[in-house]
Amino acid sequence: MKKAIKAVCVLLTGICTFILTVCAEINSKLPDEYTVYENETFSITDYNTLSFENKQGEDFCFNTNHGTNSLNGKLMLMNIIPVKDINLHTQEKKYVIPCGNIFGIKFYTKGAVVIKCSDIPIGTKNINPGLSCGLKEGDNITKINGQDILSCNDVTNAVQKSGGEPISLTYTRDGNTENTIITPVKTDEDNEYRIGLWIRDSCAGLGTMTFYDPDTGYFASLGHGICDSDTASLLPLDKAVITKAEISSITKGADGITGSINGYFANDTSMGYALINNDTGLYGVLNSPAQMFEPVEIANIQDVKKGHAQILCTLDDEGAKYYDIEITHVDYDETNKTKNLQITATDKRLLAKTGGIIQGMSGSPILQNGKLIGAVTHVLVTNSSKGYGIFAQNMYSEMENCSMEGNLITVL
Repeated sequence: MKKAIKAVCVLLTGICTFILTVCAEINSKLPDEYTVYENETFSITDYNTLSFENKQGEDFCFNTNHGTNSLNGKLMLMNIIPVKDINLHTQEKKYVIPCGNIFGIKFYTKGAVVIKCSDIPIGTKNINPGLSCGLKEGDNITKINGQDILSCNDVTNAVQKSGGEPISLTYTRDGNTENTIITPVKTDEDNEYRIGLWIRDSCAGLGTMTFYDPDTGYFASLGHGICDSDTASLLPLDKAVITKAEISSITKGADGITGSINGYFANDTSMGYALINNDTGLYGVLNSPAQMFEPVEIANIQDVKKGHAQILCTLDDEGAKYYDIEITHVDYDETNKTKNLQITATDKRLLAKTGGIIQGMSGSPILQNGKLIGAVTHVLVTNSSKGYGIFAQNMYSEMENCSMEGNLITVL
């Protein structure tokens, strides 16, 4: 009898430990906030053992008759065990036009970005004014002697006019504004004043348009921000012009080799302007967007599931086409919004042309069950058939913040 009781206790302890482990894992993986469309019930597709219970313990279907657009409640495991508190927010369904077309970007920064601090030989010594005054790679110079910096030329002119006297610099680092004093030195080589900084104020490249809102003309693209190629820091956007681009060739990816879509600007005619450059993409407004595809619904994050999906991308002059992929993992981590989806290219046409996911495909729309669920963001370098994607809902939320408002390097 004692052995039986002991066995039951061990079994119950094991079950409780397992349940607690599952609850802890769910609690850490799932977000606290969700959006629900009107007249739809809430569920998380990839967690079908979870249900939502509001404070009254009733089933709930959002609609305007409730007189509220938010609700607090609990996620319940098997309708019995409370897992975590969550908030639901209701809104009307959102529809956008999926794109998948290649476009050109001419990007100009706010101020001048420091990409390197270098030594200046003076006599028998090497002097590094940039490092000496506390600057480092990725800093963005916004003012000299209180005057706004609009381009690298502004920095060049101020340094030459200094006559070797100290000048004040205002710069931003990690979102914070700092001030410092830097002293130009006259070089032995050309008798010019220098401060030992390599700076950049513009760049250019290709990307893929994800979607646009036909009601506002605003667009979302890339799925990740435009970063400096040398410092990997997010470039501060002053203005960016969107132009038409053409594909010239495809560099096929392979394991350990990142492929790319290669192309050129078709003309200098502006298609639109970028207004926001942040970690989740490039956002702006299009002048007169052409509607290539029918509007689709933006999927809520809880509706995305593992399994078959499609990406929409342009690989030749025939325009955007659908290609099959498999979603192998869905990640709700809010600290890494650009890697919500793990994807694998399965379409034989896509694999034959590109080897899988390649540079230039960032921003390619991902669709599942007729809804826009995300966009391609990264390739897995060790396996070119695999990559990552961002939730479309994250990109749409960022796009709503929009309002109407060749790498060039200068050595100083």
